[in-house]
Amino acid sequence: MNKIQKIEAVKRKTRLRIVFTLLTMGLYFSYVLNYTSGGAFLGDRLGNSSISGSLVMYAGLIVVFIGLELIFLRINRDRGAK
Repeated sequence: MNKIQKIEAVKRKTRLRIVFTLLTMGLYFSYVLNYTSGGAFLGDRLGNSSISGSLVMYAGLIVVFIGLELIFLRINRDRGAK
């Protein structure tokens, strides 16, 4: 791999990381719904449990963030092999 190919690989990875970062930040800021009147329904309890919609949303976001990171790593691993 020559210098130009290395630079192009870094540019590709940087663009992909920016896309994934923006997606993660957008999802993270969706948690702000918990503090607005539009997200008041998230404060309600689910059925007879003591779990609220906010807690479910928080746990779901963590799972989504881990999934996004795994997807990013898989994409970069596949591209690195080429």
